[in-house]
Amino acid sequence: MEGYISIWCGVGLYLVVDLEGIKMYWLPLLVGLLASGAYGQLTAQSSVAPALRECYTDTLLQNRNNLPPATINVLIDIIRHVEDAPNVNMGLREIAVSLLHTYRQDGIEYHQPEANLVNNANILPYAPTFHSFHRHRLLLTKLIPNNLQVLENTTLSSPLKCAIHNMLSTTVDARVQGNGNCNQFSQYRALRTARQVSDSDIADDVEILDPALLNSKNRMGQMRQYNPKNDVEYNNYGSARSERQLLGESLCPILTGVVRTFWGEVSAGHLIAGIAAGSESQRVSVLELAKGSVLNYANAQQTVSSVFAATLSGDLAEAVLIQGTERGNPTISIGATGYWNSTQAPKYFMLRNRVNIEMTDPEIRGDIDGYVLGSTLNTPLATYGSLKLSQLLDMYYSRNGVFNLETRACNRRSLMQQYITNANLVTETYTFAAALDTQMPLRGTITGGLDSLVDSAVTNFQTSIMNDLNCGSTESLSIDYRLRTNLYLVIDSTWQFDVIYPAISYLLDSIDVNKFGSSITLLNAFDGSIVINTTWSLADFHSEYTLIKHQSMFTGVNLQTSLTNIRTLMHERLEIDRMHNYVGGNATVLLFLLNSGNLQNNDEIWQQARILNETVPDLRILFTTSTNQMDNLWNLVRDMHQDIHTISLTTTVNHVEALAPTLNRIQQTGRRIINPLCGATYNREINSGSRTFEDFVEPNYINFYAISPNYFYSNNENRRIRISRTGAAMGSLVVCHSRSVTQPRQNATSHGLDENAITCQTIATTGNVEINLRNPCDGFSTINSCPFFYVSVQSTTNGVSTFSATCTDSACRFPYSVRYNVQIEDFGCFSSSASIGASIIVIVASLFINVFRSS
Repeated sequence: MEGYISIWCGVGLYLVVDLEGIKMYWLPLLVGLLASGAYGQLTAQSSVAPALRECYTDTLLQNRNNLPPATINVLIDIIRHVEDAPNVNMGLREIAVSLLHTYRQDGIEYHQPEANLVNNANILPYAPTFHSFHRHRLLLTKLIPNNLQVLENTTLSSPLKCAIHNMLSTTVDARVQGNGNCNQFSQYRALRTARQVSDSDIADDVEILDPALLNSKNRMGQMRQYNPKNDVEYNNYGSARSERQLLGESLCPILTGVVRTFWGEVSAGHLIAGIAAGSESQRVSVLELAKGSVLNYANAQQTVSSVFAATLSGDLAEAVLIQGTERGNPTISIGATGYWNSTQAPKYFMLRNRVNIEMTDPEIRGDIDGYVLGSTLNTPLATYGSLKLSQLLDMYYSRNGVFNLETRACNRRSLMQQYITNANLVTETYTFAAALDTQMPLRGTITGGLDSLVDSAVTNFQTSIMNDLNCGSTESLSIDYRLRTNLYLVIDSTWQFDVIYPAISYLLDSIDVNKFGSSITLLNAFDGSIVINTTWSLADFHSEYTLIKHQSMFTGVNLQTSLTNIRTLMHERLEIDRMHNYVGGNATVLLFLLNSGNLQNNDEIWQQARILNETVPDLRILFTTSTNQMDNLWNLVRDMHQDIHTISLTTTVNHVEALAPTLNRIQQTGRRIINPLCGATYNREINSGSRTFEDFVEPNYINFYAISPNYFYSNNENRRIRISRTGAAMGSLVVCHSRSVTQPRQNATSHGLDENAITCQTIATTGNVEINLRNPCDGFSTINSCPFFYVSVQSTTNGVSTFSATCTDSACRFPYSVRYNVQIEDFGCFSSSASIGASIIVIVASLFINVFRSS
């Protein structure tokens, strides 16, 4: 047509533009916008999206052991990376939709190529052909369309991009060996040993986990070592290159798109899809979903709910159509259980069978959570319009919930009964099944009885039993405080990686590594050198700490060299604290996790430890060793009975039990309150004056602090700490202090503590509490003998179950956190070290030189 142009918009759609009715200078912008929309639909095409192809071509990224664990904390951390990216300026609604359109592509399967195509660089033997793709395509093109440009490929690093792709994308990898007996294989893609492979080997390289080993009672935290002899072999099926990969029924198929939470495994793609659909909730015409096809079910209603289709009715419809046409059974099976390769470092989720897996347990949980959050999204957004997706997930999978104690994962079963009625679910499932039937290739044709199949599926869904933790169990099994600890972890590389990695993963989860909590720095026990720089990101740490990184570390333990270099590192940190006026925050723990026996200790080593303890008074040095080293190490720590532990780590050990004493000691190390002017030199003439820092505590949580006597040893009548509320929030703050109880709290007797050793005061809606530090070291002849001063700040809500958004700046982890100030007056600088030495002068000089050079 003359005077018109047609522009492809993706998904087979074209837009006809009247050139007479539009100014020509708007045309490039229009084309750009339409092109970005088309690009946004690439994950809905029948080929692997270009931005995701490196996850299937790079052998390091293909091996999920090189990617972060599939946990809810890692997922939230990656979403924070997206939200904080400089090129991203989106709200919760846009982020949720963009994540789906950028990183989610359901149904991608491996297809064994013909022999003459194995070495063809132009053929990628992966394509979205699993049944979940057909609903996925409807979801992205019709139910949750994206009019914005997808996230740029540089938003996330390749490991994080592939990790979130695996967490969001649902498929089943059921590759098996000829006889289909996966008991013969060791861990699926487990810790790969270095070996030479050809390009053809890479395509065939896949291993299967032995479920018999994982079902043993001691499987917590274990990671099995990969056996290179257990590669899976493939046979062509009828010489048909297009035949799907499922050549049999594996005993341990891998379900992707699953993340581990404290309240059961969750299909994250379904979760995010429910939120995205709820953010722009709509009813979509069934004729639009079935466009170009004849609708065979007259009783279907005219529209479907986008939130239902993205979650519950979508999975139920898949189960109805596939089981109804392939099994010939009038009863539709809902729910399929599975297990992780490791409970502490979960990378692969194995299903216990290959039959009736259209709606697995993780998908049920993801559907319920996604539907609840999507259906109720307007309420939290009305409470706090700037709510982030990461905050929404962080609140839901926590003790306090999404602005109330009702909307949280531990209450899933009650939420399901409250928000999901049987009648609505039957109607939505029936209608979406009718539409999906026109889009999904099946092995049969349903000519009648769809309503009875839907009734069976919904009934079995409603009666499905998941033994997840309820809210009562949650509160009894979890602690009511969050750690903020800078953990310096010194690793002996003689540990086998598959033994030490789950232990480290467990520690990082337990100390709450994230941008609002703890940090981790990995050091080498050979010389104290930095293996992984300080990071507050779980995902980044796991991306860097891989088998290859572990094997590249120098082997052995040299305490003298390590402590010397660590002392230099710690003094540099103190000088940085001084430059930034760092008054308080994260605790500091140095943990040696050693496997080598007969550790050497001499006067030089003791001197380094002594100087470190005296000049970095807030540092807690801990040793956890595979053999009893008490006699060798007792003089290097502050408390030989609590700071040295022996641990037995194997691939079958329960890491939770084995590491409990070490973790407990880390938990007992309170957050710091310091005089930042002391730095690493501790000039006795320096007085802090009045200095403050800001901190936050969640409702019904408590923060613990520890103050070293190095800041109050000599008497000063004006020396004090002042805790004051700064901003509106519900409930009261209870401030307690003690000289003997490391974690003072109200009602201490209920926790087995000496209530007389604790003093508590309450701040209501306004006001402050002053704690005097007059003569706190009377009766103690040395600084080392004077005990620390312990302080706690607790938020109490007195039965309030609904919370408002009163903490809305970027430093607030949760919008309902309570903000308060900690003010110090006249803190001093005292050190029991007679002479810190010239080395500190060199450290300080080099630090300032480096700072000025970088600026």
